[in-house]
Amino acid sequence: MKQMRIAQEKIIPIDYEAPELPKEIRELRPVVFIEETSYWCLLGPDPHEGVFGNGESPAEALEDWLVNLRKRLKQSDENDEVLNYIRDSLNTSGRDVW
Repeated sequence: MKQMRIAQEKIIPIDYEAPELPKEIRELRPVVFIEETSYWCLLGPDPHEGVFGNGESPAEALEDWLVNLRKRLKQSDENDEVLNYIRDSLNTSGRDVW
């Protein structure tokens, strides 16, 4: 799966090993970055094709991303490259995915 290129200076460091993070975030490691005055969180080639979240803080962006990820997992489009990547990654990690 292709990941959108984001300028290094915009990326917000996240401790993906933190036990308080939901397993989906720890496993998939979406990129959190600042864009103008808000924080964006993305896994995928762009906000339209990938799983996207935003908020006024990195935590809010991750929370919004997680909501959108869970909605995306309920879809059944076998041609969705991002969804297939997510399912494969979570299944490999031992997490059951619907």
